[in-house]
Amino acid sequence: MTRFRPLTRTRTALIAALTAMGLLSMPLAAQAVNIPALQPATASVRQEPTAAPTEGAAVSLAQSSPTIAPDGSITFTTTITNSTGTALAAGKATLSSGPLPLSTLEQFTGWYDHSIDVRLPYALASVSVPALAPGESYTTDPVTLTAEQMELHSVYGNYAVRAYFVTGPEISEARTSVLFDPGTGATTGGMAIAVPITAPPSSAGLIPVESLTEWTAPGGILSRELDAVLDRPVTLAIDPMILASIRSLGTSAPESATNWLNRLQAASNPSFLLQYADADAALQAQAGASTLLTPTSLAYGVQPGNFPPQHPSTQGSSATPEAPELPTLDQLTAWPATEQGIVWPGSDTVKSSDLKVIGASGNHTTLLDGAALDPEKDSTPGAHRTVDGTDVLAAEPTLTKLIQDLVHPGLDGQPGADLTHIRAAFAALATERGANQRSYLVTLPRGWADTAVNLDAAIAQLSTIPETHIVSLDTLRAQPAIEGTLAEHEVPNDRVKAARLLLEREQDLNKFAGALEDPALLTGRERAQLLSLFAVAWRDQGSAWNGAVTEHDEQTTATLGGITLAPTTQFNMVSWQSNLGFSVRNDLPYAVKVTLDVESDNLRLAIDSSVTREIKPFATEKFTVPVRARIGNGQSTLSLSLHAPDGTQLGAASSVRVNVRADWEIIGSVALGSLVFLLLAGGLFRTIRKRRRGAVDPVTRGETTDSAPDSQAEPDAQVASNTDTAPDAATRSDTQVDPDAGPDSLPEKAPTHG
Repeated sequence: MTRFRPLTRTRTALIAALTAMGLLSMPLAAQAVNIPALQPATASVRQEPTAAPTEGAAVSLAQSSPTIAPDGSITFTTTITNSTGTALAAGKATLSSGPLPLSTLEQFTGWYDHSIDVRLPYALASVSVPALAPGESYTTDPVTLTAEQMELHSVYGNYAVRAYFVTGPEISEARTSVLFDPGTGATTGGMAIAVPITAPPSSAGLIPVESLTEWTAPGGILSRELDAVLDRPVTLAIDPMILASIRSLGTSAPESATNWLNRLQAASNPSFLLQYADADAALQAQAGASTLLTPTSLAYGVQPGNFPPQHPSTQGSSATPEAPELPTLDQLTAWPATEQGIVWPGSDTVKSSDLKVIGASGNHTTLLDGAALDPEKDSTPGAHRTVDGTDVLAAEPTLTKLIQDLVHPGLDGQPGADLTHIRAAFAALATERGANQRSYLVTLPRGWADTAVNLDAAIAQLSTIPETHIVSLDTLRAQPAIEGTLAEHEVPNDRVKAARLLLEREQDLNKFAGALEDPALLTGRERAQLLSLFAVAWRDQGSAWNGAVTEHDEQTTATLGGITLAPTTQFNMVSWQSNLGFSVRNDLPYAVKVTLDVESDNLRLAIDSSVTREIKPFATEKFTVPVRARIGNGQSTLSLSLHAPDGTQLGAASSVRVNVRADWEIIGSVALGSLVFLLLAGGLFRTIRKRRRGAVDPVTRGETTDSAPDSQAEPDAQVASNTDTAPDAATRSDTQVDPDAGPDSLPEKAPTHG
């Protein structure tokens, strides 16, 4: 390989002059930057070709160090591999560099991802490469160069280095850079790192105790998150659902969960609260919410038995304990956050109208990550921005990706970023004009702990980069904000449609809940579960999320159908007045108050009023409705409907047919009255007849024949007794004739007394 001597003093003087004029800090063009070739005295230094690289050969470039000092040196080694299936013709490999540093973060990134091209006029070394068989490689001898040989002078920054291989019309290349640090290194205003503390997605509204036990145990997801960031210089974004889930269990909370919460409360990290369940603000806004949703009540998850009763204030052993004081919603979700009013939607999901919804909800700042804002061409702006008057903290996408790759090596199938490359990126950022007055934001994704590798070590390494230092979000917000342009993004349409349906179903449940003695038990549960389904972490779990939404929709349908009217067969009404009985079933775990309304479709029946009853959980109540027949006979159809006390209809209306036969009651009454009359008349006739028979019997028992039975003597005795007591008995007995006596039995005429 041919070596080249240093450039002449003329070139050195010219570069110094360009530096003094500030030309070295001018940004390169976005696609192709042509740096004029300053021809050296030796004829062997040539300007490199600018043809695009091909796939014929794979070129790799290794360097002994990422940085070089003014008195230091660096060694490069180039390897060419025939990655084709045919022989590769002999060619030439050249190592080149340029006199100007990559002066912005955009240029640095574009150099490595080949989105921009930089002309590097200085050929540092060149060597012939023999023909290569398929799969064969050739490695050049190591080339060691000093800063003087590379023509690095007093200008701090990243200098592009390229190794390219030319064989016929084909060109392949490898790119790298060298950070030249003459001791006058630049620095940025700092970097804040936001780390979410969230649980795996669910639809429960409150984390079940079994999951809390697992996730807060050693090695659990929440424990790994806390272990990695506890007391590190990072800002925690905490899901309040985790706090509420632990506190709502009271004395029954798992010990691991209680210990986890105590550790979090004792941490020195700055923090702010996410939306409950880390619900995506963009999804809510695009689904039609006018303001962001918040939990309304978590009483459904609080069991009084898990909270000790309060001791009475009076003294004495006879005093009974008071009822336990249950925690309120504010107490369950309370957190001493150092940052207030921050909302963090999902990455690349926000559009301008969403910011208005966030602002209308009383929040001050929206944290945006991903490619949320259109990039600036001249420099990399700080994190504090404004979009249409809305306060924004925007994560820097290049830095965020580098640090995420450091934390998650190989997550996207590519080798993870190393600290030296990250430092070079910060060096490029620090060389931008005014960078020392700007601070930047880096974020970790939701679910980062699932694939993170030693985050605490990565944070410690980042703290050693001299070009930056770690700050809090408060530092970012304190800096002046500049106007930015939002890159309009949208949540996928299928997610928006599903979320809109969930919001509509919630309105149905809110109306239905009017039947409950405590509606908040139902509405609070529904809102918490809805927020769980809106969690950012569901975004990349399409099929699982669809299943959770379907399951919740079925649950809502079952709840709305939890108060039902039992099927009723046809009634036959045969009287003018009757009581019709209907059964109402409550399949809910809540006590309800229900009104049964009954209406007739014609004038045959008159309904007195509706009937209201309280029904206990999982119980059936009998409703009795008085009705009256008005006119004629025939059929009537009764419409039955159930309503909450506020008039909201519960379930679908039903109907039952009534056959009205009120004249049957008249016919029955007449028949019964006639029968009674006949019975009374018959009894009266028998009584009269019996009395008449008794009146004509002999007065004394002696006047009866000897052959008469004793049983027939009793009426005669009674008659005789009656004759004794009556004043005219003798006279009447003279005129009485026994109708059964023969002609010989007539009494003799009594003698007449003068």
